[in-house]
Amino acid sequence: MLSRVADSLYWMSRYIERTEHTARLIAVKLDSMVEQTPEDAAASWARVTEALTGEKTAPSHLDAFDITARLAFDRDNETSLINSLALARDNARQVREALSNEVWENLNRLYLRLSPMTMDSIWVHTPGRLFREVLEEMHALEGVTYSTLSHGEGWYFLELGRHIERVQQLGRLLDLHFSAAQNSESGPKYFDWLVLLKFCSAWEPYTKRYTASIRPQKIAEFLLFDPEFPHSICFSVDRMTEALARVAPGAPPARRAAVERLAGRMKAAVDFGQVDELMSGGVAAFIADITKQSEQIHKALYSSYITYGAETVL
Repeated sequence: MLSRVADSLYWMSRYIERTEHTARLIAVKLDSMVEQTPEDAAASWARVTEALTGEKTAPSHLDAFDITARLAFDRDNETSLINSLALARDNARQVREALSNEVWENLNRLYLRLSPMTMDSIWVHTPGRLFREVLEEMHALEGVTYSTLSHGEGWYFLELGRHIERVQQLGRLLDLHFSAAQNSESGPKYFDWLVLLKFCSAWEPYTKRYTASIRPQKIAEFLLFDPEFPHSICFSVDRMTEALARVAPGAPPARRAAVERLAGRMKAAVDFGQVDELMSGGVAAFIADITKQSEQIHKALYSSYITYGAETVL
């Protein structure tokens, strides 16, 4: 596979995952506001904003309308939903021949629907409904991608992009909540932990495993170490490791080893991590380390399979 094609597939998948994650956080946050005090809702919006943009904002300076507009439709915000979707579409267009008609049509149709929208046009109705509809469209896109593309090397670059992005996005979200939990005065409250589970599409799977008892230790155990839940760190790390074993089969062992060694180290950390040990004060550091390792894997993947020079091959 040409490195140009691999690059576009990888980033298309990352931006699609980022779009879905942004839509889910906004939808859940808008729906949950009615059950929170203004102070608690503002603190929760601050965590959402930092998780999606990396910028810290004082809760007193946040307005639901303004922050939703910035996270969803602001073309000047590089991480906004519409910009992420546009970048996914641009990468898909560059490798149109590697995609099925169904994948392209679903992605293009969603972009064309959202592109002309403004906050004023959706705020007068139920704003959360639009973002729930975006989530449904993203799930449909994931379905047609799975069912209409050959599961060859290109597919595994899509898998790498999806799960590296998911680890980083989940890692930042979890890090903010568990780091804040160390401060008993301004840390997440009971309802904030429930919302965190909904941010990760984990509320129903969690209650089936642990009942409706909301405990931070069980939330950490589920979202970090559950090997079967698609939005857990463990699940994504397993899929990353599997995908890395399937891409660039003809690459020299030395170049493959650089990436696979990093992935193996992260997999070992997740496979042998114990939530009881982490909850004594190390869970935030563990999550931050996993996020850092996923970024190292991204850089090694690029260096080994996409941006290497001709002299490397020679």
